[in-house]
Amino acid sequence: SGNNMFTYKYSHETGVNLTLAYINASDAVTDVSYSDIGISYTGMEGLTVGYAQGDVEQTTNTKSDEHTMYAKYATGPITVGVQTSEKDVDGGATDDTESSGFGISYQVNDDLTISYGSNTREKVGSKDQEAVAIGASYTVGSMGIAVSMNAVDNVNNSASDDREGYQMILTFAF
Repeated sequence: SGNNMFTYKYSHETGVNLTLAYINASDAVTDVSYSDIGISYTGMEGLTVGYAQGDVEQTTNTKSDEHTMYAKYATGPITVGVQTSEKDVDGGATDDTESSGFGISYQVNDDLTISYGSNTREKVGSKDQEAVAIGASYTVGSMGIAVSMNAVDNVNNSASDDREGYQMILTFAF
């Protein structure tokens, strides 16, 4: 978003959704400009697919092309999603990145859900960043508890930065 940004959104009853956006560079507002387009389809029960692409000028005369594709399918108690993204920087092959990931969740019953996700981010000339997460949530009446374990190797594609995290959330609804 930004000042003087043009955005156009269109949705069709067939499940096709389109979004266009553009902001022009202006020294008074921003020294960079960009344009984006995104399209998604939700016309088949349980399925969502989409593609988005953007041209970004991060600093004056430094542009990158970015795009992503994704798909999510839910059937019964199972939901599966996949996504792949790429960023190509003009004249900066060492700044180019690609990422791919997937996630799956399973609703065991009305109260218990478990999930797993994985993502890999590749950067030219660097170690791959690899992340995994496992989670579970349980609801009893108006109370819920969720736990997760997350691990990331080579954070920001740095071989010397590995991290783990654990989380527990307790919620009450009144």
